[in-house]
Amino acid sequence: MKFVKQNDGKPLYQQIAKWMTEHINLGKWREGYKLPAEEELAHQLNVSRGTVRKAISKLLKQGLLEQIQGKGTFVRRQKISYPFAQELVSFAEAMEIKGYYFDTDVVSYKVMQPSEWVQNKLEVGLYDLVYYVKRVRKIDDEPAIIIENWVSMDRCPGVDQANINEKGLFKVIEECADVELTYGVRSFAAKALNEEEARLLNLNEGDPVLYLDQQTFGPNDLPLECSRIVLRTDQYEVTSVLKR
Repeated sequence: MKFVKQNDGKPLYQQIAKWMTEHINLGKWREGYKLPAEEELAHQLNVSRGTVRKAISKLLKQGLLEQIQGKGTFVRRQKISYPFAQELVSFAEAMEIKGYYFDTDVVSYKVMQPSEWVQNKLEVGLYDLVYYVKRVRKIDDEPAIIIENWVSMDRCPGVDQANINEKGLFKVIEECADVELTYGVRSFAAKALNEEEARLLNLNEGDPVLYLDQQTFGPNDLPLECSRIVLRTDQYEVTSVLKR
């Protein structure tokens, strides 16, 4: 490590904090990087341990670093922003746009009769079959989101035979229904994880998450898909751009 003290009147801890920030921004210290112990850093930078601690404290407050009890200080993983509040895009499409690589675990899938909630969302009857799939999306092997989808079999014939993980559900729906999706309706709510959701996301039961309730429509306001989405909020956020 190379740290050059500057005679610019700034306190030494601020200079070190700036130096650390540059290492993070330039990718020298990547997300998840474990910083050397305070004593070791102080020796390498030829400053006091208290000065190093003060610099680290500054970056902790800025959200660039995080401390895990018993493990040390790490470069904090920055929240990934989803445009779910402003665009009709699937998780896969959003991650492709941002250049993130993700994996998918399929928890379950089947053709089934719709529940009352699904009947209302898709405007179908009890004996109108729907295709159900439940998946967990992961980024860097870390569970990020739980997605449950219900698709009308009558309006999207063959959807149960398509590879939705490869193409993306929205593209598959458009191909099977032979229409273009026109718009979607999403509602957002804060909720606490239940036992199964916590297990799938590697979190604790009762942890806060963002819950999305979605309907997707084709031409003539015809609902083709509905879904429930559970998004962890400790590493991910939903963004919206508002214009006036």
